[in-house]
Amino acid sequence: MRDRLRSSIEEIKRKGNYRSIRYVKPSGSRIIYEGKEFLNLCSNSYLSLHTHPEVVAAAKAAVDEYGAGTCSSRSISGSIELYRILEHEIATYKGYDKGLVFSTGYMGNMGVIATLPESGDVIFSDELNHSSLIDSIRLSRAKTVVYRHRDLNDLEEKIRKHPSRGDAFVITESVFSMDGDVAPLGDLMRLKKEHGFQLLLDDAHGTGVFGETGRGGAELFNLSGTMDVETATFGKSFGSFGAFALGDPLVIEYLVNRARTFMYTTALAPASLAASIAAVRLISDNLTFKKELWDNIDYIRKGLAKAGFDLKESVGPIVPIVVGHDDKAVKMQNILMGKGIFIQAVRPPTVPRGMSRLRLTVVRCLSKEEMDFALDQLILAGRELGIIS
Repeated sequence: MRDRLRSSIEEIKRKGNYRSIRYVKPSGSRIIYEGKEFLNLCSNSYLSLHTHPEVVAAAKAAVDEYGAGTCSSRSISGSIELYRILEHEIATYKGYDKGLVFSTGYMGNMGVIATLPESGDVIFSDELNHSSLIDSIRLSRAKTVVYRHRDLNDLEEKIRKHPSRGDAFVITESVFSMDGDVAPLGDLMRLKKEHGFQLLLDDAHGTGVFGETGRGGAELFNLSGTMDVETATFGKSFGSFGAFALGDPLVIEYLVNRARTFMYTTALAPASLAASIAAVRLISDNLTFKKELWDNIDYIRKGLAKAGFDLKESVGPIVPIVVGHDDKAVKMQNILMGKGIFIQAVRPPTVPRGMSRLRLTVVRCLSKEEMDFALDQLILAGRELGIIS
């Protein structure tokens, strides 16, 4: 086995796709790596709530009251009172009748998708769905059909070509994690009414950011609370950890009884639950956080577009700077790291071959001075590599 693994790693290195772990210490808009301070341009804490005093205080208080961990699955003795509060408040915030908290986003998607579809069902999946969705679909017993990214004509054609003997499911992200573009949820809902499929939405990158009140991708299309199942995470805009599934009480009841990633894993630490509760309450009736984030998003995007960067069809805080070849993406990453900017080159298999990129994310706590510095260095690096003129 070791020879095979060594050979595979060498092949990964040869293709320029080698990854290594970078141990860091984040602090607000900054990150400490190997003793040096960098401007962090790859955080998913869009609203910068992971350091908000109320969120931090709630986490500390929970440790004092409950201890460091639950040390049990939720089905045994791990569903402490904080779970009931958080499940009620996140369901209310998103417009659903019932919620269920999972330990991670991956487990949430896997719990829903590997549990609800059955043999004889058909799943239609957007080709650029997140790995957690793809792996979950593979674990289901349903037939899988992949449709072209955000292509509703292709989806409808495949729905007609692949009739289901049971239920049909369409699974999509609201905001795609690597491209930053938005699923056409209004048109998907129209197709749902015509064809009767179940619509499962992963709103990990939409929650807290998109929609008039920040309630997510569905709110952009006036569809809050209407998905058959909606999943998302507390580890991005809420600045904490964990994930949730939302839907009809019957669906949630079934997941409690059948979702293996719910039943057979240790429950979240009390600190994470309390932090998430505090974050949900902070943003439920306060649009200041969202407004400040979008001011930064608009500033960064205008600066990059003016310089000539092609931002594809992305919107919001995820900004893909596609450079093409793997080695060029790594070179740009290294140039920026040398200038004090912490950013990650994203390469296959995370993105399609020939589409390697830097994935820049905008967060609320970035100052104008920090954004100006980032824009200057991105433009210089882009010109050096011939990405922009």
